[in-house]
Amino acid sequence: MFSLEIILLMAVLGVVFVVFFVSAYIFFVYKWSRPQSYYYKDRPFIFGHRGSPTKATENTIESFEESIKQGVDGLEFDIRLTKDKKIVIFHDSNLQRLLEVDLKIKDLNYSQLKQYFFKDKTRIPLLDEIVPLISKVRAINIEIKSEGTYSGHGVIGPLIKFLNTHNIDHKIVVSSFNPFILWRLKRKRPQTIIGLLYIRKKFFTTWDNMVWMMRLRPDNLHIHYSLLDSWVVRWARKKGMRINSYTINDKKVFDLAKIDGVFTDNIEYLK
Repeated sequence: MFSLEIILLMAVLGVVFVVFFVSAYIFFVYKWSRPQSYYYKDRPFIFGHRGSPTKATENTIESFEESIKQGVDGLEFDIRLTKDKKIVIFHDSNLQRLLEVDLKIKDLNYSQLKQYFFKDKTRIPLLDEIVPLISKVRAINIEIKSEGTYSGHGVIGPLIKFLNTHNIDHKIVVSSFNPFILWRLKRKRPQTIIGLLYIRKKFFTTWDNMVWMMRLRPDNLHIHYSLLDSWVVRWARKKGMRINSYTINDKKVFDLAKIDGVFTDNIEYLK
């Protein structure tokens, strides 16, 4: 008969083997993908990065309207949550860069926030204000901003309510640099198409991203254009992920990029 120690060791080794086998299967063999009908077969899909920031202040309704006039395929913008739980379209956590006011979005109610205007007389819009523009583009990428692992999660509930209200899943991708946010969103609303924004600062960051990709099984990989020739992109393609790259403003890079979509500030230049 085996001793208790031997039995426990065999059980542990069995668990390790199963975990290793399943992980290897997911990493090397298993494919995940869901249909996204708005992509083109013969060229990359063009997302207006924060609208058309060369024509109007970024992430404003006016900027989105300008990008549509320029013939953009889809819109990309960032969202944050105000103190009174309103979703606004804004990139930074602080108003300093664009409004020269040292205040944070999360510390202001929307009634306070809408009193501030940019230099071109535009203002920070609510997410609901984008609805009339949805029918004018093929797709919209909503990026959830976050300053850390546990930052930005409050927006998930209001965003789910927005998506459920407007029945626009066929046009929406929700992305973030924070995989934990995407994981929580996918658990609560599994039908949502998600895109993981990939960043590589050091070796362990790369593997952390890989672990999250296997756990999340994102539909899209959003990666910086300088990493388009990396093994990560080749691996993601084998998994069935769509590859979108940020932020491509160079026509030569655009023409050489054999990917599904690009985020750009210069729509007319790439068209």
